[in-house]
Amino acid sequence: MEPRAESPGRAKDEERARATILNVNDTPAVLYLTSRILTVAGYHVVEATSGTEALRLAGGRPDMVLLDVHLPDIDGYEVCRRLRAREETRDLLIAHLSAVSVSREDRLRGLAQGADAYWTTPLEDDELLANVEALLRLQSRAQAAVHARDEFMSIAAHELRTPLTALRLNLERLVHHLTRVPGDMVARRTVEASTTPALRQLVRLQQLLDTLLDVSRVGSRKLRLDIEVFDLAEAAREVAGRLAMSARAAGTELSLALPLGPALLMGDRLRLEQVISNLLANAFRYGDSKPIWLTVEEHPDALWLSVTDQGIGIAKQDQARIFNRFERASSTGRADGLGLGLFIAREIVIAHGGTLSVESEPGQGATFHVTLPRHRTAAY
Repeated sequence: MEPRAESPGRAKDEERARATILNVNDTPAVLYLTSRILTVAGYHVVEATSGTEALRLAGGRPDMVLLDVHLPDIDGYEVCRRLRAREETRDLLIAHLSAVSVSREDRLRGLAQGADAYWTTPLEDDELLANVEALLRLQSRAQAAVHARDEFMSIAAHELRTPLTALRLNLERLVHHLTRVPGDMVARRTVEASTTPALRQLVRLQQLLDTLLDVSRVGSRKLRLDIEVFDLAEAAREVAGRLAMSARAAGTELSLALPLGPALLMGDRLRLEQVISNLLANAFRYGDSKPIWLTVEEHPDALWLSVTDQGIGIAKQDQARIFNRFERASSTGRADGLGLGLFIAREIVIAHGGTLSVESEPGQGATFHVTLPRHRTAAY
């Protein structure tokens, strides 16, 4: 391989070095020149001089195929069609590169056969590299989207399986009692022992589905806000009351620091209660069973809300990541939750024209700060 040329940044060099390009051309001079340009830029290049050889080498799954249209045995259009017809090569990145077939009809035919791009030569070296890099970026984004989808499916399946299993077991227990007791006389206590947990699991399922629906709405900017004037301090107090049992289950004490009078805000009360609930749930999960504070402060043009815990804390390099989809505040491998609470909370706050940030050090707990303008009427 030729020495790598200087590039704008080390990250780009490393990205190029990881990419393998199959260069297919039967003209020796063009094949050599194109391969050299790519190799000097840092790509790993594999060469083929015929359609048959290209089909064989494509089975090695290169990151990209540069495919000449005119080949001695099978033309590039047919090679592209066959690659798209094969299960193992149908998603390869393919770009036609031709110095002869340069008409509009040629380009349309190439794209119709499945090529991702159709470039005609001559191209300057930097123009060729820019086109290659652009296609590889698009491929990288598509792969990232597929990875995010697969991760989402895995996490969602795990989270949904737990309440579904508990629901099934409780209903099976009830059916078991019904079949063992003669007549219609089943003790009320027996029925309640199975149906009450089943109802809790149904509520949990509804919450999970609502969370997934919120993610869909946020992604398509269809999160609807019902704007009204309400007391944020009162809303915080009500959320804390609803989550008192969760606080006890986490072995923590939840303390409130709220204004004496109403802290009036123009916003969507239910959505902002969801923000408070998500922040508290996060604190219960990672607060190490130590006291937690929920605070609301009044300022002339904005209200400040914060949730503070004394738990495991968050490293600096993770403080931006945790607000992304499917991310968690901890890297300890715990798989509870969909990793969507902070993402949804931030999107709701942004929809209100506010900000959500975190201040933390590892081992010293974390404080999540919410700033909300008092007046907000614009739709999301």
